[in-house]
Amino acid sequence: MVRLTPGSCTLSLALAAGLVLVASVVTTAQNGAAPARGAAVPTFAKDVLPILQRSCQNCHRPIGEYLDDPSLNDQEVDTIVRWVDGGAQQGNPADGPPPRKFTPLDEWVYGEPDLVVQMEKGFKIPAEGADTLPSEVVDPHITEDRYVKWVQIIPTAHCCVHHSHVYVEIPEGADTEGLGLGMGSNLEDAVDLIEYAAGNDADIFAEGTAKMIKAGSLFRFAPHYHPYGEEAFDKQKVGIKFYPRGYKPKYVVTSHRIRTGVGNDWVLNRERVEDLLLRAGYKLDIDEPSMPTGAWLEENALAGAALLSIPPNTLARHDRYWPLPQPALIISFQPHMHFRGTRMVFEAIHPDGRREILTDANRYEQNWQITYTYKTPHLFPAGTILHTISWHDNTANNPHNPDPTAWIGWGNRTMDEMGHGWTDVAFLTEQQYQEELAKRKAKKPTTTSAQQRQ
Repeated sequence: MVRLTPGSCTLSLALAAGLVLVASVVTTAQNGAAPARGAAVPTFAKDVLPILQRSCQNCHRPIGEYLDDPSLNDQEVDTIVRWVDGGAQQGNPADGPPPRKFTPLDEWVYGEPDLVVQMEKGFKIPAEGADTLPSEVVDPHITEDRYVKWVQIIPTAHCCVHHSHVYVEIPEGADTEGLGLGMGSNLEDAVDLIEYAAGNDADIFAEGTAKMIKAGSLFRFAPHYHPYGEEAFDKQKVGIKFYPRGYKPKYVVTSHRIRTGVGNDWVLNRERVEDLLLRAGYKLDIDEPSMPTGAWLEENALAGAALLSIPPNTLARHDRYWPLPQPALIISFQPHMHFRGTRMVFEAIHPDGRREILTDANRYEQNWQITYTYKTPHLFPAGTILHTISWHDNTANNPHNPDPTAWIGWGNRTMDEMGHGWTDVAFLTEQQYQEELAKRKAKKPTTTSAQQRQ
């Protein structure tokens, strides 16, 4: 099981690490253990700071098999413990590496893009007032189908952008094969190119995978603004690095929203739910004791009835299920909730009933949203059920909660709540699935006869 904790500032990381290390020190002292004889005592500047810079300053979380995994190996953990055991000496600052340099918010993370498309008008954001969700359509003048290597959104009013999407609106009559339209949450003639949120600004796709933009498509900027105490103006731009012309990836990636919302609907919204169930062909008794959960396994009109219901001073759990209509590679997962969101689990329910946790973001932070890209994309056959579970803490114990006495439901406003599991998926044909499955089985280590006899 993967356990994730939120990103934080370096000082907080050091304090959090210190709490763990203190426990280690006490245990060591109690056991009478001491550093190996002759081993040099580590110093913070020379030995520990490089470790913290490499791993802890990105985000402080023990994680599983992800790209750019910042978790510490045993040798690094031992170095930090021995440094604490040795008195936590600073050492000579000259022995330390130079401070890390991070890409400024208004620069491209992966270098210069091939195409930059910016809002033509932009939007004024007042100092106070309600959240707004405007949109602006811009023609990127793409005259041929192109495959995307990486893509990034840069707002100009970072203070007020709750999140933002760029959707690619497909021209009428275009060949949409491979774009995942009509499946999952992609029910319209548009695909999600990228989402921006604090902590998540750029998406890059591994060799052999790409998002596709059809010739003649339009870009629709769809920001969500939250006034932040002073007037601002936002004129976002999206930058795209394409694969070379003529390159065709093995798999086309599409983004899907698994929206957690199956919770108290049967109690709070029963009349509407019953009506939609009957229209969908489900047979119900007049005194049906509970909602038939199988009805929620498909993206259909019934999904519109799904509500988050988070009563005052309570912890609430909601679920969502999505059976894969085709074999697929699950490439990444990004939880999205608001201030009362505390945890989101992403699991796969295999056709044989086995349950596999893919990601457990157990300390979600609205102000630092991360996309978890799997080191090796998960391969699943058709019929595998992707299941998301969201938890919301509407109590005074949640330091981010603006009002634990309020009933909270689903809504776009920052003060409302959501439970989106954004998932990048590459759908496969059955032949591609079998080929990928055979390839992975061939890579698995085998046990020799000699090993079996031991």
